[in-house]
Amino acid sequence: MSWAWLKFIVNVLTNEAVMEPLIAVILGYGVNAYAKNRRYRIIMDLTADIVDYIEEHYKEWGIKGSAKMDKFMDIFVQEYKKQMGRKPKEIELETARIRAEALVQRARRSVPIKPVK
Repeated sequence: MSWAWLKFIVNVLTNEAVMEPLIAVILGYGVNAYAKNRRYRIIMDLTADIVDYIEEHYKEWGIKGSAKMDKFMDIFVQEYKKQMGRKPKEIELETARIRAEALVQRARRSVPIKPVK
């Protein structure tokens, strides 16, 4: 059995003209994946914290209904800008909005319903 093809592939991959761009592509992919993961994690963490904060204080602020979502979006934009150094894009705002609604719905479903007497 001839291993000439394997030796050829190893020689091509270890060639400096191929190795440098390959390393650059791999590093670029890694940096991109890290940035995307960091953005997602920041959105999720901020959303959970802000929803909890608003649920604790909305009565004293005198807000309810859609005003709570407006307050959420204001705080989210401020906190996101602190974390990322820029305002969130529309897709990031939509993700946060959906995540906040889901957290509120889960919290409502977890409250036991009192039986009627």
